[in-house]
Amino acid sequence: MTDEELRQAIKDAEDDVRSLSAPPADGHLPEHEVRRREMILLRQLTLYKMEGARKQGKKDLELLNTAIYSLMTSFVKSHQ
Repeated sequence: MTDEELRQAIKDAEDDVRSLSAPPADGHLPEHEVRRREMILLRQLTLYKMEGARKQGKKDLELLNTAIYSLMTSFVKSHQ
């Protein structure tokens, strides 16, 4: 992933997080919505870890988080 692709993916993830609505007053969300929100937040976290590892020159951590991101993306696409 290039620097520009990473920046765009982070921007998209941040937009997804901002678009999350507040949970209902009773606090209960359907199970599928809980999983969807978890994936949105994990995606953002993983991208931040990739960015941080890249800035610190930690290639092994960058590759690990890139692999995790790829797996998450594949999983989400296969369950849509």
